[in-house]
Amino acid sequence: MKSSKGKKPAEVGVLLLTHTPLAEAFLEVLTHVMGERPTHCAALSVQLSDDAEVLFGQAKAQVNALDQGAGVLIFVDICGATPYRVAQRLIEPQRVALVCGASVPMLVRALTYREDGLEVAVQKALSGGHQGVMCVKDNNKESDVYDVAP
Repeated sequence: MKSSKGKKPAEVGVLLLTHTPLAEAFLEVLTHVMGERPTHCAALSVQLSDDAEVLFGQAKAQVNALDQGAGVLIFVDICGATPYRVAQRLIEPQRVALVCGASVPMLVRALTYREDGLEVAVQKALSGGHQGVMCVKDNNKESDVYDVAP
């Protein structure tokens, strides 16, 4: 995705499609952690009363608005729930990808590497989620404080 003319490469768009109020909360946390609101990143919240077809239309419009030529990565909170079912219908190989179980570490990693393309952003999101899960066994030790999840 790197441009040979010195232009900034297209960024993968990010859509946070979760149960309310998580999408907006993620966006607020990302703004705090990264020092500014991430560009080409949007939040779409799902409430119990929402119609899935209306949500699909809103999500599709967001995907189209977020795609700057590098694709869009959709994050949902729970696999199998309404946000997932809506997002699953939007998957297009090499244009729209879906990652379930969104967490702050995976979002930060995806945003950090999104200039490298959709596949890289997906892989970095997954590794960020994996590496972001750990158990602190002893608060008095400096070495081997964390037990990283397998």
